[in-house]
Amino acid sequence: MFEKVLIANRGEVALRIHSTLTRLGITSVGIYTENDRAALHVSGIPESYLLKNSHTNGYLDITAIIDVAVSTGAQAIHPGYGFLAENPEFAQACHDAGLVFIGPTPDAMRAMGEKISAKENAKRAGVPVVPGIGATGMSNEEILEAAKSLDFPLLIKPAAGGGGKGLHVIHNLTELQHSLPTARREAKVAFGDENLLVEKYLVHARHIEFQIVADNHGNTMHLGERECSLQRRHQKVIEEAPAPLLSDSTRQAMAKAALALTSAIGYQNLGTVEFIVDAYSPEKFYFMEMNTRLQVEHRVTEMITGLDLVECQIRIAQSESLKDVIPDRKFTGHAIEARIYAEDAFNHFLPTGGTIGKFSPPKVPSTIIDSAISDGTLITTTFDPMLAKISCWGVNRETAIDQLGSALSHTVLLGVTTNIDFLIELLARRDFKESKYSTAYLESNDFSRGNPPAELLTSYASITSKPSKNGPWRHDGWRQSGSPSSKVFAYIDSVRYEIGIPNGTSFEVDSYQNDAGYWIHHHSFGTWLIKGVNQRVISNDKNSDEILSPMPGVVIAVNVTDGDLVALGDPLVVIEAMKMEHIVRAKRAGRVAACSIVCGTKVSVGQLLLEVVENV
Repeated sequence: MFEKVLIANRGEVALRIHSTLTRLGITSVGIYTENDRAALHVSGIPESYLLKNSHTNGYLDITAIIDVAVSTGAQAIHPGYGFLAENPEFAQACHDAGLVFIGPTPDAMRAMGEKISAKENAKRAGVPVVPGIGATGMSNEEILEAAKSLDFPLLIKPAAGGGGKGLHVIHNLTELQHSLPTARREAKVAFGDENLLVEKYLVHARHIEFQIVADNHGNTMHLGERECSLQRRHQKVIEEAPAPLLSDSTRQAMAKAALALTSAIGYQNLGTVEFIVDAYSPEKFYFMEMNTRLQVEHRVTEMITGLDLVECQIRIAQSESLKDVIPDRKFTGHAIEARIYAEDAFNHFLPTGGTIGKFSPPKVPSTIIDSAISDGTLITTTFDPMLAKISCWGVNRETAIDQLGSALSHTVLLGVTTNIDFLIELLARRDFKESKYSTAYLESNDFSRGNPPAELLTSYASITSKPSKNGPWRHDGWRQSGSPSSKVFAYIDSVRYEIGIPNGTSFEVDSYQNDAGYWIHHHSFGTWLIKGVNQRVISNDKNSDEILSPMPGVVIAVNVTDGDLVALGDPLVVIEAMKMEHIVRAKRAGRVAACSIVCGTKVSVGQLLLEVVENV
């Protein structure tokens, strides 16, 4: 048994792994960068060390991480997910330093971590693959020429990537030509490799993945499937197990294919084989990729099997046999997980940020909350936007969905715009309950909040009618009641409201105030941000001269200068946040003025970027 294991990660996954290590009596070693000194994983793991020459990318510094492991006497390293988790050079460096890498071998990671070779390995194992093109070193011109033989739409994918980053859906050759440079740039930034793969894009597709586990003695097993079809920007939002779409025969065929691939490459430890499935003909499935690590959504598999997958990883890394690690595989009930992101889901899923003023997780039976946030946590655009995961179990799918809906509605997270209320609306939709959706569902359907409820407006009116330096919005809860004395005015989603102060009603809300406005939450109506009449309101008015930043981030391209003439829809500025690029376009035709930003400028939500004035 290992005595000490270094966790080469941060945030909630570091705390998740630490929890299992502690239960097994193994000492955890944590790491952090200068920017993460106040992070919860640092205080949560008592033996934590600042990485040498620490900076934002310190979690990618192989030498620094291994130096900490060796100097602290750790016998093994757990990579978590993200950062170096699927980096074969990191796994090799661990072996070279006499450390056990808790995961697959470097060779297996090389075989499956690069999408082009992974696809070839799948073909050799007899697993169906999506038609496409791609080879190491292919130029943009070569890709364009080869793409003429494929039917559109197509999907551009980073050859070395995963996690939904850097994907682009393409509908014609012109669009492909314009998108290739951006796709290469994103791939290089996110994965250090600009090679691309172009495949046929299945419009009506479902995303099904199989959890596999293999020991060091040639034994393999699957732990069932997960459905991850509900995604935005090709990143998962909802995951559940088992998949409601599959028949028993299709489930068996997919499991057989996943295990065939696992055995063919001599895979060891935990892994996930991902498939794309035709939503209308689910018996048609195609290999997509293999994730050679613990998945973010591993909790739903744990809930239906009763296993601790991190413990399975550790025991297999110690050469225990699969029959000892998992002597009796059982599947019970249904589990579903929602990812809480720092994003404005009702505004094209744009990234957000800020300081969390209040976080109160729900207290719901059969529920697990994974997070590394608390009151005062600063959310930046440097790392992934996921703030927390909520996973719920039920005896069947309907019960699990109800559990998750209740858990989300009782989650209080104020000070940063999140997707919680979007998730609640999604779970309530008939399409979701009847499992009638595809991977394009979230971005092809309209989601809007509707009008603010009367209880919200009266809560705000009562709060602002009794202002004080230490006002009630800073307290854990606030009881709304009072006598009418005046009216107040406020903005919600850029709409101005005139609100009368209530009389005779009483209920409690959670509330918080910061520079953005008043944040008010109640489990019956969700969380709303209300701005006072003196606060700046971001508007999408096409007649406005001002071009404002729709999200926090860093300017990576400025396509215009003062005096340039632009047409409606022309790209003006490119902003990067969470390793994703967002193009800010002209709202109308006109002439550029007051452009003071340059590449590298850090911008906040609502910050003036430039103006497009009428050309006279």
